[in-house]
Amino acid sequence: MMKKAVIATFLLLFSAGQSLRAQFDTQLSNYWAAPNYYNPAYAGQSGRLELTGLYRMQWLGVEHAPKSGIVLGEMPLPLMGKEQGVGFSMYNDQIGLFKTTQISGQLALKMKLFGGSLGLGLQGGYITESFDGTKVEIPDDDDHSSTDPAIPSAQVEGNSIDAAFGIYYTDSLKRWYAGLSATHLFAPALELNENYILNIPRSYYFTAGCNIRLNNPLLELRPSVLLKTTEMSSLYLNNDSLVVSTKPNTLQGMLRQTQVDVSLRMVYNKMFWGGLSWRKGESMILMLGGQFKMVEIGYAYDVPLFSDLIRVTTGSHELFIKYVVDMNFKKGSKGKHKSVRIL
Repeated sequence: MMKKAVIATFLLLFSAGQSLRAQFDTQLSNYWAAPNYYNPAYAGQSGRLELTGLYRMQWLGVEHAPKSGIVLGEMPLPLMGKEQGVGFSMYNDQIGLFKTTQISGQLALKMKLFGGSLGLGLQGGYITESFDGTKVEIPDDDDHSSTDPAIPSAQVEGNSIDAAFGIYYTDSLKRWYAGLSATHLFAPALELNENYILNIPRSYYFTAGCNIRLNNPLLELRPSVLLKTTEMSSLYLNNDSLVVSTKPNTLQGMLRQTQVDVSLRMVYNKMFWGGLSWRKGESMILMLGGQFKMVEIGYAYDVPLFSDLIRVTTGSHELFIKYVVDMNFKKGSKGKHKSVRIL
């Protein structure tokens, strides 16, 4: 009974980390500002060098809530006689005693289709998951054992290669776009040690958006949507070893979770913007930002109005900064660059 109780405690810690994340990839409110985080096919589509830094503090007031940092980059690059796209994605996600780190490179092949541009993107990289067992607190009484092997007493870590694939299309005037992608293609298994294994679930994304010009030439509406489906992780005990898997022989392991974000921003003079976003079953999100020459800054505040989390948190904060430079590879340009405003 004692050992089962301790195992249950660790299961609770592990499942809490997974449920806080709900889906393995970092949840973003400014998803439209970080397209190549979800879809490697976006690389090179903007025709600019874009460097983006994003930081998210989720569910303030909740102990061990997620904190995420992301750095992204993408640009067009002449390859094989045509302009293709390259990029990179780096993120660090901290949830309680769990920490995820990933570094990936991206290559996108572009082609003309129906008057617009179609990108096919592939991402490859390295992902690491760790659990700091040195910080686990176990009550010192007759019902618990501080030396039980069911709970790691040291920091354990697992790593694996990882991959993603995406398709991204935008019309010639960049009035609208749509993309499909899949991350963690091989559902990599990270062996933290001989007893603990984490299988990272695949995630599937659909993104779309457009620019709607109004009668007032200074105003523009920019609706967008993000649809995300993820295979859910399950926890079970196997020969006294804890296994976190997306493929156990249980009905629970076959379940998927879907997230829907619908956003609407109003842009003034292509410089300042504000808007609202609705996340199904969870929150309303306020978004504000602006562009100042080559730098864009945006902020989002999530309020979990449609979730029980409203009882324990004041919301989530998210900030991004993006640096943009136009890339002109046309003959005779002599490599000159000029600043542009983001569409």
